[in-house]
Amino acid sequence: MKPALMLIFDVFLFFLFPLVCWETCRGLVGDYPAMILTTIPGIIYSLYRFKNNQKLTFTGLFVILNLIVGLLLDLLSGSALQLLWNNIFYSLTLLFIYLISLIFKRPLYLYFALDLMTLKGYDRKITKELFFEKKIYKLFKLTTIIYCINELIYTFCLIQWILKYGVEAYRLDIILDNILNMFLSGTSFVVFIIIHLRVNEITPVKNIALKKARERSIYSIQAYSKSINFERVFFYFSTH
Repeated sequence: MKPALMLIFDVFLFFLFPLVCWETCRGLVGDYPAMILTTIPGIIYSLYRFKNNQKLTFTGLFVILNLIVGLLLDLLSGSALQLLWNNIFYSLTLLFIYLISLIFKRPLYLYFALDLMTLKGYDRKITKELFFEKKIYKLFKLTTIIYCINELIYTFCLIQWILKYGVEAYRLDIILDNILNMFLSGTSFVVFIIIHLRVNEITPVKNIALKKARERSIYSIQAYSKSINFERVFFYFSTH
């Protein structure tokens, strides 16, 4: 499937379908069952994507854990209102994980970017060592801080909406979540492009890494590569 079609499919499953399903099904099956139904296609699609990935990566494992924890929280919520509050608790948990990764100087975005670079044919060990160089490492810290800000914005807004609108806040939850996902996807992708270019500025690493890339016939930064990498980061953010 072409990256553009995959991105459209992502938007449909993680944004349009949940919104339409929520509005049409809640009157038939109730608020809580409708919320559960909105998540099922996205979960099945994510598992399918994971199954077809030839190699288990850090990003893939993180996505699967997000899906499992998210599904368990949804099923154990027991009510529509509690499900919304659990979304807040889970968002705070992600915030804590991002902060811990910063405290221990292992920003999570570094490992997400490392997976993308590996998929492009770069040597994982060499690239990882390069990522911890000061100028590049700062970009990973900054991006992970943006992830933290995203969780804070999401948590603050959803708390306000729950207190004001109750269960009706779920509609706003879906919309806000996807707006933030798109913003984070764009930010992460731009940072990834900058990092990719900086990696290639270092001749010794460039020569070793690109040799492997050519052997695998992987494109450098071209239109196809850009679109598929953007789709990957959007897919990641849509699964948690």
